[in-house]
Amino acid sequence: MSFQLPVPLLRASLMLVFTLPPLVAAADVRVLVLDQNGQPLANAVIESRHEALQRVPEEIAVIDQVNKRFEPMVIAIAQGQSVNFPNNDNIRHHVYSFSPIRQFSTELYADVHGDPILFDQPGIAVLGCNIHDSMVGYIYVSEFAHVAVTDAQGSATLALDALPPSLSIWHPWSTDPDNRRELSALAPDADGTLRIQLNVRQPEQVFGFRALTQP
Repeated sequence: MSFQLPVPLLRASLMLVFTLPPLVAAADVRVLVLDQNGQPLANAVIESRHEALQRVPEEIAVIDQVNKRFEPMVIAIAQGQSVNFPNNDNIRHHVYSFSPIRQFSTELYADVHGDPILFDQPGIAVLGCNIHDSMVGYIYVSEFAHVAVTDAQGSATLALDALPPSLSIWHPWSTDPDNRRELSALAPDADGTLRIQLNVRQPEQVFGFRALTQP
């Protein structure tokens, strides 16, 4: 003996099958940072402080030295990660940091660079060169799983499943206390981009960049 659903009930069952919501997939959170003039702001560190770091990346981060500049000027790394400082200038450099999270000083070098430097404490390490006062760089060491730095277009992406309840924004030229702003009640634009505007000082007002504007 066979059993068949009545046609109206069968149609309702099929509708239920085909209207079930899909599985939730990971969605990147896009962030655009602008300065007070509406211009893209590079080198802003975007950090979500809602998930602790689970694994330290094996790769060694790099800050190069080109045209008497640290390239890039700002990097974000995981706590416990190491950084290499190659010199691609045709002159010698002497990289150092007096920052509380990591103090070190390299030997004067040109073509050959030393061993990578380990950064095992969270915080910000400010870099300088004992030979060239105009050189300044920053290493942002994070103890959290999701952190990114904006590119030349002021854009950064966090690989998160959803928009977090808050974000931390840090920039070396920011006028906020400790160069950091904490944002909550985040509201993305219609295209899903979270736009953030920061007030920043001009580079010549920041230590290390003053020498670039002086004769």
